[in-house]
Amino acid sequence: IERNHSVGGAASAFKTGALTIEPALHQTADPHDPSEPKHAILTELGLLDEIEWIPISPFFSVKGGPVGQTFDLPVGFDAAHLALSTRFPKSRDGFARLLGAMEQILSGVERLTRAGETRSFGELLRAGVGLRGLARDWRLSTADVLLRFLGDDEAAKFAIAGNIGYYTDDPRRLAWPFFAMAQGGFLKAGGRFIKGGSRVLTMKLAKVVTKAGGSVLLGRDASVVDFDSSGHPAFVRHVDSRTKADEQRIAAKQVFANCAPHVLARMLPPDKRAEIERAYVGHALSISLFSAHFGLRVPPPKLGLDRYSLAVLPDWMTSLSQTGECSRMFAADPGSRMPSFGIANYGAIDSGLGDGPALVSVVGVDRFDNWAALAPQDEKVRRGRWLDAFEKALDREYPGFSAAVSERMFLNARSMHNFMNTPGGAVYGFAPLPFERGIWAGLPRSSRTPIPSVYLASSFAESGGFTGAMKSGADAARMAMKEKTR
Repeated sequence: IERNHSVGGAASAFKTGALTIEPALHQTADPHDPSEPKHAILTELGLLDEIEWIPISPFFSVKGGPVGQTFDLPVGFDAAHLALSTRFPKSRDGFARLLGAMEQILSGVERLTRAGETRSFGELLRAGVGLRGLARDWRLSTADVLLRFLGDDEAAKFAIAGNIGYYTDDPRRLAWPFFAMAQGGFLKAGGRFIKGGSRVLTMKLAKVVTKAGGSVLLGRDASVVDFDSSGHPAFVRHVDSRTKADEQRIAAKQVFANCAPHVLARMLPPDKRAEIERAYVGHALSISLFSAHFGLRVPPPKLGLDRYSLAVLPDWMTSLSQTGECSRMFAADPGSRMPSFGIANYGAIDSGLGDGPALVSVVGVDRFDNWAALAPQDEKVRRGRWLDAFEKALDREYPGFSAAVSERMFLNARSMHNFMNTPGGAVYGFAPLPFERGIWAGLPRSSRTPIPSVYLASSFAESGGFTGAMKSGADAARMAMKEKTR
């Protein structure tokens, strides 16, 4: 039951004029790697080989600030260490230990997963050995670990974590295990873009549902979950998402909420709403994002835009911990300082996004509070000024950029809030804060909710991004199948 008129939420596409905009996907870790969580999911659904996965290389590039000239971070731990230690020799040994820790964590988790699948005691022992370092550092932040290995070498930190906006806006508020698994997964397997954009994936997922005898209802807003006398789901009611009329209901013994728990709570009777609110509401939310989308009449490489994924640091930024300052800049019109931002240059790859203008997206961290108090017209004016500022910034870096622009659009945290129906425009679910308890307590979030037969199947149950959202859905499905068997 989907409230929008296209399936997929952020994993979709829309047009402004002749320009097709990909609003979410820049790259995802290669699902062909057996240790990557999407591998098992897409294989089981029969979709892995139905999608064309375009390789992204280098993994990402960064320039400006303490880094100076462009640095390319390649895929592969050995290649990454060579590139990092050659460019930043002061931290050669630190990079070796940092990358070694990330690689060991990935290997340990892979063995642990395999041990669970095969019930192999030997694999379990080997996994335990590999996870000793993770157990020791489980409660640390990414900033703690970067400080341990790289000290005060901020250029080195940006070189390995310059894409921190993929996860959060402050390394002090980013759990080290989360960063190690996510960033390490990209370094190990490489990044991929789905040819045709994320809508290709969501359309194929929807087809899996309909081929199995299910239905995909668009433009319908799930409004109420009714329960039977035993406290289990009985019906889901839904209405037209525009008129809020034409209520219908579907019998359901199990419910998967692929939304924020805050939204789920509003659908429940008072006693169950209170249970959900106690479990989830009040937890820190992830950051939101802005995105400035430009359609170019000429191929971006002709203007010097030859990298696909590039982080651009302003001159005033001297520390990775200053990223949070960027997210607060949108509370006012552009001033003398620009925030750091990333460029997703779809014109540098065979994106398959259509025959219109080449898409170049500028993205970065934002907060809903920056925009919440503005009247619609005032918000429109400020968005236009920021769009102008980013276009001018790109024209300074790549002369001729502004003259090549034929279409453009600016989206902010309020746009994310409205379209994705998430509190505060949170794009990655809950904030990936350092863990409060040790590794033996397990991960702090799960697809299981306090309410029997109601599962959370969204980023709020796992982590952000495509991989986290899909893993939470798969976990919820497996839990529900076990429940049904019992």
